[in-house]
Amino acid sequence: VTTTSSANEIALAKHLRKIGAKLYTAYWCPHCHSQKQRFGKEAVKHLEVVECDRRGVNPQTQLCRAKRVRAFPTWEINGKLYSGDRSLESIANFSKYRGDL
Repeated sequence: VTTTSSANEIALAKHLRKIGAKLYTAYWCPHCHSQKQRFGKEAVKHLEVVECDRRGVNPQTQLCRAKRVRAFPTWEINGKLYSGDRSLESIANFSKYRGDL
């Protein structure tokens, strides 16, 4: 990730971590990369990112299968799955985040 995070992006990432949200990804997925770029490098450190491809770093393929992740990226927020590269605004809405973006 090469983009720089704003304080708002970091606050959203910390909120997502606090509520137990997960981002399911695959190392080869361009949409996953752009999702992380949207947050920025500082904020991504706060996200719980789950690698689903067994050839990736620290893969958790069984967890991805158990959650029935079918597309990348997929967010798990408050027990629901949201697939696709999402805007920060939509992620904030799904997670009931009340801060600024």
